[in-house]
Amino acid sequence: MAFPRIVLARSVCAALAVLLVGEHAMAGEKEGFIAAAPQDQRFATVTHQAMASPFEIILYPPTPDMQSEEVNHLAEPAFAAIDLLDARLSNWKPDSELSKVNREAADHPVEVGGELMRTLIFSREAFQRTHGIFDVTVGPLLDLWGFYRKEGHLPKDEEIKAALDKVGFDKVLIDESKKTVQFKTPGMYIDFGGIGKGLALDWAAQALRDQGVKSALLNAGSSSLVAIGTPPGEPGWKVRIRSPYNSNSAEILAEVTIANESLSSSSASEKFFMLEGKKYGHIFDPRTGKPSESGVLSATAIAPTGAMSEVLTKEFFVTGVEGTKTFCREHPEVRALLVVDEAGAPKVIRINL
Repeated sequence: MAFPRIVLARSVCAALAVLLVGEHAMAGEKEGFIAAAPQDQRFATVTHQAMASPFEIILYPPTPDMQSEEVNHLAEPAFAAIDLLDARLSNWKPDSELSKVNREAADHPVEVGGELMRTLIFSREAFQRTHGIFDVTVGPLLDLWGFYRKEGHLPKDEEIKAALDKVGFDKVLIDESKKTVQFKTPGMYIDFGGIGKGLALDWAAQALRDQGVKSALLNAGSSSLVAIGTPPGEPGWKVRIRSPYNSNSAEILAEVTIANESLSSSSASEKFFMLEGKKYGHIFDPRTGKPSESGVLSATAIAPTGAMSEVLTKEFFVTGVEGTKTFCREHPEVRALLVVDEAGAPKVIRINL
């Protein structure tokens, strides 16, 4: 397997979803957040393409005299972990373990490996804890509304009901003792896209920690960040939240600091369609079978792990301000930043921040 060449911090690297802002900025995709460049410029940046997204690791070498090639070797196990997860848990790769489950689990129990079983159990717990808001079986709804085809379709109520019959993790039977999974209903399938990048960052971060890395920021496309430690001499990694009204705008609405935790953002400003003068976003409430109408324009969750922050950002987007406040009050280790519309202007609501 070929691993990417190291890119020095002051170089310009295209197609990064997190921008280092300051004197030397990096070009990037449309995103909801920007990671501010640390004051100590002795970091290195390594990039890798996986899951149809650019992954980036900004790290400080464990020893100050470490050479570029040695730093590059540090990233290899991290990127290998991401590729391994993608090979096993992607539903877009026909030879992946998950694709086999999606093909056969409606007919008979399918035996699965440890990584997939742990991810299924996590997904079940997330489904139960969010009362069905986070659901990795939501694919039939996205397909019905045209998001997979990128062609908006406003379905009838009976179409939504038929799709909902194939949605719901409570229809997924997991036998931990036999290490098998089975679907109750034909036409169901699992898509880990809602947590895949966060989970990949968790795996990659652990691979870096195992090699002694104590300060790094990992980024997966425009989805999530995972922070290891802090930049030298700073309390944490600074992340700036952009306005969801215009992804091309440089308008910064807020700044947060993360350390040994993850940040994920969700917004319907990038994936949506307009029909009959109404905007329909791609973030669904699986309980209704329809796109969320909570009034939230973007939701940012800060939590201990990448997988957890990915789950929570979807939950916060759907449950809205009061639901998010209730959750964060009961879980003080979780923080949130919501952007809502107030008289045509973005209003920032900070929770536990």
